[in-house]
Amino acid sequence: MKMNKHLPLSVVAIAMTMTISAVNAASKPLKVYILAGQSNMQGKAKVRTIERLNMTEDSKALYKDMVAEDGKPVAVKDTYGAYFTAYRSGPVAVKGPLNPTYGAEFNAEQNFGPEFTFGIYMQKHLNEPILIIKTAWGGRNLLQQFRPPSGGEYPLPENKVIKLKAEGKLEAGLAEHKKATGEYYRLMLEHVRTVLADPSKYHPAYDKAAGYEIAGFVWFQGFNDLVGPYPRVDADKGKKGPKDWSEYSRLLACFIRDVRAELKVPKMPFVIGVIGVGGELKPEDNQQFFRKAMAAPAAMEEFKGNVSAVRTGQFWDTKASDLQKRIEDETEKAVLAKHPEYKGRAGAIREGKKKMRAAVTKVALTVEEQAFLKLAVSNQDYHYNGSAYTYGKIGKAFADSMAKLQGL
Repeated sequence: MKMNKHLPLSVVAIAMTMTISAVNAASKPLKVYILAGQSNMQGKAKVRTIERLNMTEDSKALYKDMVAEDGKPVAVKDTYGAYFTAYRSGPVAVKGPLNPTYGAEFNAEQNFGPEFTFGIYMQKHLNEPILIIKTAWGGRNLLQQFRPPSGGEYPLPENKVIKLKAEGKLEAGLAEHKKATGEYYRLMLEHVRTVLADPSKYHPAYDKAAGYEIAGFVWFQGFNDLVGPYPRVDADKGKKGPKDWSEYSRLLACFIRDVRAELKVPKMPFVIGVIGVGGELKPEDNQQFFRKAMAAPAAMEEFKGNVSAVRTGQFWDTKASDLQKRIEDETEKAVLAKHPEYKGRAGAIREGKKKMRAAVTKVALTVEEQAFLKLAVSNQDYHYNGSAYTYGKIGKAFADSMAKLQGL
């Protein structure tokens, strides 16, 4: 560094410290975080729903961190993302500075997930370059599609074996079943390796001499296993009884061990996003049993201190949900008042509600409540209502939990 003899020594000292800090920061390995799962890791919140966070006191601070002065989502400092997924049109791969559109043109209808605020708050914890690799596909389970190698074979259900035998297609069916087992586990790792083969393509601050550090993994999945073919704890209770999800717990523990081995990071910090659709539920609700199964690996002795579980139900937007329930209740009353013969006929009531919902909403909610709900919700309840309020809080919780595992 060339000195200016006219500068006070204190200024020179500060300038030298800043230069040394910059050199040290540049020589650090690039921090890499892997985010994986199904549709809720994809994220179903429209960008326009971010404005809802500015409407209640419990989320205004989060809103300020997510939005720039021009009202658009911020590009997270020194943080880039690489996202691999698939839609009906085929595979999708995007990369760029981390914001909901990965640096692309602003689009209010763009979907995003927990990666946005995860990046914002990991950057606050670290204050250094970060690369986030997200791999997520909607409608994928752990039981078969994300099944890790050490989970063992997934047997073809007996009823399907019988059907394939009868059709003379057993051999082909077994081959297809074997191919589908673990398919998305393998695809996830393939995408991760693609990025790590040359991180400079995905983050301009990558220093080949310093390399990269796989600093953590976040898993956010579960819905297809929640509704999947797990056995009942008590078969005599039929569909009313809880399922036995102990196999999910076993497979998730296998998943953690396997990805750590594959990526050669034996104690890689691992955050489990525990499904929380519906928010806080009654203790006897079937989903509560699944939530316990999802969180179970974090309590295992071998994972203590390096695996955590974040219960996402606590971030459910109850204000929006209460308004939606009011609409549903009032609409059903209106349908039955007009068509009393529909009582006990769920299908007829459902079709009647579709026709009357818009008119009832105008009466059941104030103008302000209607405006709030339009900003707050952009998807179905099993996608956390497509709520930036919920996904934003979830992403922050993932980052805070990850930072705690890393001792930050």
